[in-house]
Amino acid sequence: MGRKRHGCLKGILLIVVIACAAVLVAKLLTGQESSSDPVISQKVVDTASAEITLHSAVSLAEETEGNMQQITRISLPTVKGCNPVQYQQGLDSLTDPGMQDLYEKMEEKVYRVAEKPAENGLYPTERIVVRGSELTAGEIVQVIYAFSHDHPEIFWISGQYGYSIGGGNTTIQLYATASAAECSKLSKNILTQIESILGKLSPNISALDREITIYNEIIARCTYDDAAASDDSDWRAHSIVGVFLDDEAVCEGYARAVQLLLNQAGVPCMLATGTAGGAHMWNLVRIDGQWYHADPTWDDNGSVPLYQYLNVTDAMIRQDHTLYAVASETEEVQPDKLYNLPLPSCTATKANYFQARGVQIRSDDPYLLTAELKRATENGDKAVYLYIDESLDYDTMVRKLFQEDPFMLYTAVESVNSEGGVQLSYTDCTYVEAKACRGVAVMLSYTQ
Repeated sequence: MGRKRHGCLKGILLIVVIACAAVLVAKLLTGQESSSDPVISQKVVDTASAEITLHSAVSLAEETEGNMQQITRISLPTVKGCNPVQYQQGLDSLTDPGMQDLYEKMEEKVYRVAEKPAENGLYPTERIVVRGSELTAGEIVQVIYAFSHDHPEIFWISGQYGYSIGGGNTTIQLYATASAAECSKLSKNILTQIESILGKLSPNISALDREITIYNEIIARCTYDDAAASDDSDWRAHSIVGVFLDDEAVCEGYARAVQLLLNQAGVPCMLATGTAGGAHMWNLVRIDGQWYHADPTWDDNGSVPLYQYLNVTDAMIRQDHTLYAVASETEEVQPDKLYNLPLPSCTATKANYFQARGVQIRSDDPYLLTAELKRATENGDKAVYLYIDESLDYDTMVRKLFQEDPFMLYTAVESVNSEGGVQLSYTDCTYVEAKACRGVAVMLSYTQ
């Protein structure tokens, strides 16, 4: 089966549990001051390991005999009032005519699959012959990566491929991971899920709101598939199949699903690859003309997104992510390595989630949070998100919010609870720092 490069992510999310001693809480409730520091326990949550499909060449076998079957093409749905993005960054990155010819032939041939599997258990697609051009091994894999980037909906292409070069021509054999009938069935079922998600987008909402809605949908429905990170045979988890049909995927599945949905919703989106403790894939998204990084895998904290990596800059993402080299800027592409397409720079902060949607903390007034917590309890929200203004020292404000008596968060919770209705459990709340974004995610807990 196709080889995959993987590694355990070392990015550890530090969740600080606001667990004050019972005596302290009692004194706070009665308005008495405490002479002892609050007891703060720490819970460490290890983010999931990550994998990206690494394409590998195998010997070019004899051409498959027998009938070729057609995979049904699907027409992807769109959002009313939004023009779908027809981006082909992969194709645009190819300047050699032979490489462009291979890419364009792939668009047709990958839909024709042999009736029976080959000895490797995969289904050969119709062979591609690029006449008048002898491509190198590096150029072939560069085209395959470019094609894979542009077509998240073509989920069945295996990491294995065969090729031969000679006589002025290049012959390429791709493989499908499933039969034509199975691929057609999966495509139809995926289409239903895509229609359901895009149908939740209200017409004419902003690009940022479309992005947030899709981001939340992916995180809510999908769980990171730890087993697939070390199982080369689980191709579904590395594609949109895992996200839309299995509700389990690795980073590659997350990123490709977000890419497909955002582009269909009229929000330009592409893929980025690199390392984050191990091989990793995430997204670049364009909001109002500016590009940002977004990492749905690392923001998946169960049913509640963290938003630490939603619309961050190059400088922010580089604190714990490292980008691979750009293939078209590399002197000699190695077929056994991963590369990026040309990536736009990401320097804007306007659409960063905490800046654009977080509660703006501009002073240490303890009642700043009261209105937001009241709104959250009325809506049954699981979290609130804070943005600490640049005029304030970030670490100092975090201490005032959660760690130093009288605790701004506690004051706000007490105020909301005093009005009756749904009650917040202060001692069971948690928070996650997003210092690079000057943000804090506060996970709420309600009393029974």
